[in-house]
Amino acid sequence: MRETIRIPWVTALQLLIVQMLALLGLGGIQGSPGVIRPWLYGALAAVWALMTWRTATARLQVSPEGIHSHGTWRTRFVSWDDLVRVRAFPATGPLWEFPIAILSGGSHVPLTGAYGLRSERESRVDRIAEHLTMLADQA
Repeated sequence: MRETIRIPWVTALQLLIVQMLALLGLGGIQGSPGVIRPWLYGALAAVWALMTWRTATARLQVSPEGIHSHGTWRTRFVSWDDLVRVRAFPATGPLWEFPIAILSGGSHVPLTGAYGLRSERESRVDRIAEHLTMLADQA
């Protein structure tokens, strides 16, 4: 039952966005005073490396215990015992979506390890949500 779910082209797009934000930060550092600039370069390098690594390794991991959602910002865990259903949810508008876990208490947990494009028909995130719901029913 162990498997890893990721959407590679979305990860590449997210990495490109992180790299562009790092370049914007680099441009801001160029205008800072000379005494502070070396410290800011070090801080930017540390943040850049951390964000690049977290974005590159974003994924959903399915284990016998539950679902581990490794996103850019945080890692979440949803136990099979608490999970009722997984469905696709629009992220910030009509373009992006991600799976969201609906728990037995009525709360929702975003599974931000896999994003996809929203479509009129069944999208890849819809198929991921159906697969996770099926695994929850089996567990």
